[in-house]
Amino acid sequence: MTTSTSSILSQETLRRAAALLSCMGLLVSLTACSTPWNQNTADDAQTSGTRIAPSMSALFDQYLAKDTLSQFERDVLQRAKKTGKISAEDYETAHDKQTACMAENGWQEQTRKLSNGLYQTTGVTPVPSTDAEVNKYMEASNTCSEGTSKIIESLYQLQQGNPGLLADPYETAVECLKKSSLVDDAYTGRKLENALNGDGASKGLPFDASSDAAQSCFTGAGLAVNIG
Repeated sequence: MTTSTSSILSQETLRRAAALLSCMGLLVSLTACSTPWNQNTADDAQTSGTRIAPSMSALFDQYLAKDTLSQFERDVLQRAKKTGKISAEDYETAHDKQTACMAENGWQEQTRKLSNGLYQTTGVTPVPSTDAEVNKYMEASNTCSEGTSKIIESLYQLQQGNPGLLADPYETAVECLKKSSLVDDAYTGRKLENALNGDGASKGLPFDASSDAAQSCFTGAGLAVNIG
């Protein structure tokens, strides 16, 4: 089973907002979407091995079939279709377009680049202090991402952080954590989910959640984890 492109589209704006709120201490952990990319529960995704799509190439085709793409997005995806992946240069350009637009709208985003090549939002100036300001930030992020970063950054995140295209973000993160030798083979997505959603948040994790390796895995899976 695979998911639709529309559910993937929304996750980039939510990931940015989740990262912002997490670094402000307003969230303990949050997936990039409120549920995995499909409509199944996390348990269903785990047991069925649900994937987002058969391949990255299939995702590129799904997006290229849309008539709402900007010329920038279409050019990037056509190059990705030929080479099999979105280039780091195109990802950087999409990120720069988003950052510049946010600055024009009064938001100076602070980011750091992780070892897997993904940018992680670490803060924003001015810091939203009310629900209305958070909503204003999210609206600006959504507007600025249209035609620039929303599709490109979302697909690049999948490409870099979820090569197996797993639908369950916790299982995705655990696969990465295992490759980085941060957890053993017995560790599961459900253990990670329980640790992140339990009291004390990252205190229940058997590794340093603030490390670049751990944050690369979290961001690649679409998870924003408070490290403060």
